[in-house]
Amino acid sequence: MEKRNFYKADLRDFEFLLWEQFPKFAEILAHPRYSKCSDADISTILQRGQTFAYQHLGPSYQSSDEQGCQLIDGSVQLPREYPELWQRFQQDWGDLANDDRDDASPLPPMVMQMLLEMFMGAHPSFMTYGGFCLPSATLLERYGSALQQQLFKHKLATSQWTSCLALTEPQAGSDVSLVKTRGSRQEDGTYLLQGEKYLISAGMHDLTDNTVYFVLGRGEQSGDGTFGLSCFIVPKYWVEEDGTQGEFNHVECVALADKMGFKGCANTHLTFGKNGPCRAYLMGERENVGLLQFLTLMNQARISTGVYALGMASSAYLNALHYSSTRLQGKRFQESFNPRADRVNIIEHADVQRMLLEMKSKVEGCRALIARLTLSESYLSIYQQDVDKEQECTHHQGLMNLLTPVVKAYISDQAWRICELAIQTCGGQGYLKHTGIEQYARDIKVLSIWEGTNFIQSQDLIRDKLGMGNQSKLYRIYQQQVDATLARASDFPALKPLVEQLTLSYQHLDQCLQQVGQWVKSKQLERIPTFSTRILHLMGDVTIGWLLLDGAMAATSALTQADKKHSDAFYRGKLHSAQYFILNELPRSAFTLAVVSNDDASHTMASEQWQDLIAGVNG
Repeated sequence: MEKRNFYKADLRDFEFLLWEQFPKFAEILAHPRYSKCSDADISTILQRGQTFAYQHLGPSYQSSDEQGCQLIDGSVQLPREYPELWQRFQQDWGDLANDDRDDASPLPPMVMQMLLEMFMGAHPSFMTYGGFCLPSATLLERYGSALQQQLFKHKLATSQWTSCLALTEPQAGSDVSLVKTRGSRQEDGTYLLQGEKYLISAGMHDLTDNTVYFVLGRGEQSGDGTFGLSCFIVPKYWVEEDGTQGEFNHVECVALADKMGFKGCANTHLTFGKNGPCRAYLMGERENVGLLQFLTLMNQARISTGVYALGMASSAYLNALHYSSTRLQGKRFQESFNPRADRVNIIEHADVQRMLLEMKSKVEGCRALIARLTLSESYLSIYQQDVDKEQECTHHQGLMNLLTPVVKAYISDQAWRICELAIQTCGGQGYLKHTGIEQYARDIKVLSIWEGTNFIQSQDLIRDKLGMGNQSKLYRIYQQQVDATLARASDFPALKPLVEQLTLSYQHLDQCLQQVGQWVKSKQLERIPTFSTRILHLMGDVTIGWLLLDGAMAATSALTQADKKHSDAFYRGKLHSAQYFILNELPRSAFTLAVVSNDDASHTMASEQWQDLIAGVNG
């Protein structure tokens, strides 16, 4: 099969977010922590990232899907390009997460996520193998003992070793309270681990000399439920206290999942200690705090899920845009009966334009959402220990906490919709493999499932972040941000229709949350999960509308300046994105409010009622 790169990236949009829509980034970049990272350095590194994605990652995207992964005599065989590709990736990019370098500044999280969008979009399966290196290094830095940091942090930060998150078990699925993996404490303070984990992404390979598993299990003093869980550090090959790598630690792969997409990623069924002793370190030498420790890693994983989704969806859109601008077919609708009318490229057909604008606005809005979240993360990276910035840091941390489930769930759902539209835009050609878009759709679908299903994200949003509709502190932080944008928008009279619709939909969101609060007061808690996914989507829509309006104001200002950083066409495109989404997509907020407010709209049924629905199937 001939290899070619399908991946396309939009560096212009990255630059717009960094230097125009979010001017606060310049303040962050001026901090001594990033003193060796100039504007020019960032532009260069993003260009390097695009080149690497185009020349190295993208060309093996389809072939690795065709080859998949195989389990042969207990060893996982990866697509044949991966060993060489890993060496190249580790050589060019493996040191980016290392804060201990003297020769260069670390990259701000906002820039790091833009790089990862390109890498994950160009070859998502491959990127799973190093995907947890940075989050796990952060986890160790926050919770690991001095010894654990010494043994593992540098190796993971420099991608010399890789790491895996091992939570799921066959009998437990998303319910971690049913986890059975257990560790028994030894005289030297280490643990012997026994258990199994299921559907572990990139769970076994030989790309690096060692893999470090972060395993959720139970210690000797642990009971049942979620409060008795601990985090164990389990190297594939044991690491002694002096740093020497020892013998095989009996982490074994017994099966690989046969799945719809992400075929180059080995989703493994692992056993720990089944055929010999499996030694483990207890994270921070503390039992029963595993879920609290894992929260750091899980939040990063959920943000990364949104980045994976955006990277692929953006490329699907850009491929559909290119195809529609070159595919000659049909006449303009108003000239349908004119025998002399010229045929036109399909981009001139109204419904194709509708699909392209929906894709464009959602891609740009979702990218702005991740940029806004990582802007706060970048701010925290320099001021978190500054007592004079405590209130602002609380604000930024709160916004990050609130937006993380939205980034994970909303973006992964919208990415699936974008790929559907990209296929439809290209017609029959979009359904065929040679355009590359169908693989994006297959790979994207799992993102609404892994790292906590999107329904779980909606529960987290409403219960833990929005205080069950009771005007939570996090929601007040969010309101301050949206209110500030709407106030500034009064200086842009041309955007008045957009401001009015966003204001209305914003009110609809607030009314939905008030309705949730009423259910709590009236002890109708069962109604909340019925509508939690709808409310998460509504909050996602309002958030995208807010950020697209913010971008439209930046674009409007730029159009009046003589020294524009981009062409007028680019800025007008930003206005088209905001106008389309806010006036065509955002009005569904009224529908959501109507459903949530309707007492008869609840679709929950008792188990005996479900017997009526399944009777025909079982009969």
